[in-house]
Amino acid sequence: MESVRVAYGFRGLDVDAFIVVKSTGLASQIGVPEAYRVALRYGKPLVVLPSVKEVLELFRFDEVYAVLPGRHDLRRLDELDLKGPRCALVLSGEEHGRSELPAEAISIPELPVDAPPQAVIALALYAILKRREGAGTNATER
Repeated sequence: MESVRVAYGFRGLDVDAFIVVKSTGLASQIGVPEAYRVALRYGKPLVVLPSVKEVLELFRFDEVYAVLPGRHDLRRLDELDLKGPRCALVLSGEEHGRSELPAEAISIPELPVDAPPQAVIALALYAILKRREGAGTNATER
């Protein structure tokens, strides 16, 4: 719920969709319905799908990045030069979920490895916004 609020409430960068994959247990029973209400308040979708394969089939992303906080051996998120208008940032709570993604792994090394997803989302969106502003790109473009 809070992750959806951070993603959709971020100003200066338009997040088109929040996608939840493989939600189980309390997250699917309580969290997803609450997150759906938050998304509705923002007038945005909350997409819930059972597999990464379905996400990639239904959404044709130009670029997909797996964000792994706290890693110093990966390219930094703030160094990205996003080229396509349809980019996906993936935060995965499970190691095997990352292996299903045809994504480049990037990092925000200043965060701890176990940083909450809300912090990762906020810093990722801020880094992309600042990078676009520095490049002279209109920050409200996707």
